[in-house]
Amino acid sequence: MARPLRVSSIGEFGLIRRIKKNAQKQLERVCVPCDPAILLGIGDDAAAVLPSPGNCLLVTTDILLEKTHFDLALSSFFQIGYKSIAVNLSDIAAMGGVPRFYLVSLGLTGKESVSDMDHLYQGMFWAGHEAGISLIGGNTARSAFLLISITLLGEIPKNEMVMRSGANVGDCLYVTGTLGDSAAGLEILQKRMRKGTFRGLPSKHQMPMARWREGRLLAQNQIPSAMIDLSDGLSSDLSHLAIQSGVGARLECKNIPISPTLKRYAKSIGANPYDYALHGGEEYELLFCVPEEKRDKLEALIQNGEIEARQIGKLIPKRNGILVKGIDGAIYKLRPSGYDHFNEKR
Repeated sequence: MARPLRVSSIGEFGLIRRIKKNAQKQLERVCVPCDPAILLGIGDDAAAVLPSPGNCLLVTTDILLEKTHFDLALSSFFQIGYKSIAVNLSDIAAMGGVPRFYLVSLGLTGKESVSDMDHLYQGMFWAGHEAGISLIGGNTARSAFLLISITLLGEIPKNEMVMRSGANVGDCLYVTGTLGDSAAGLEILQKRMRKGTFRGLPSKHQMPMARWREGRLLAQNQIPSAMIDLSDGLSSDLSHLAIQSGVGARLECKNIPISPTLKRYAKSIGANPYDYALHGGEEYELLFCVPEEKRDKLEALIQNGEIEARQIGKLIPKRNGILVKGIDGAIYKLRPSGYDHFNEKR
């Protein structure tokens, strides 16, 4: 069997040319014309982009590190590529923005095969096509391990931008989707359990859904007073939002949306599904606050099937902290215990 062609064989610029060629093929395959807003694309020192007049430019970046954010034994290169775009889309979604363009920087060991890189970028292209965004450039360098850094640009009308700092006491607290699936999915993958037994949980970790449509819909309707994506877990990200808005919160455990599959999985191992929902990270669902006078507007969108969201609590004075009413009716303080890159105790 022929040895796979390695990235080290074609060099940095050979890889860049290949990425540019594959990106163009992808655009032609899905019949997407070259965006006229792109003045310079892949191949130059910088990509010049002309944002729409009157809008705010949104820029986000995330690094995904081998053994920290992904494990090549548990996820394919396609899945890793898809996820790298999804986590950045989620940041734009959390501000209610429209994603537009992205850049990719890679740290490679040189031992990766060209086929691996093709699959990595195909995953990115797939996620990008779903969101209607274009790859416009990037960079590569040698690294001791695989590193993926994505920079995503988006835009939003100034009067629609949603931040973490706008919430007020009395606002209702909502979340999209279901919580805890990703953490349970990672656990299943690490245990090498049969995926079919709890179908859907591993894919929530490997290829998470970014809620950019929901974020945009909420912002267009000017519903949220504040919003954040759940990348580090509900307990941690709610704490971030509460600190920035100067509020406290009270959650109702019984209202936290948990999938039937997660409930079955937790029961099978004698675990509490709400532990996954409260503290499991890499959800990429949206947590948002809604003033009481805008609840009817949101509930109408929910009833019409335009958005999947559920109220899980309310905001209270800061001095009360973050409280949780458990299934048993007991009320306790919620301590942030989601993912922290630099927490030596984790």
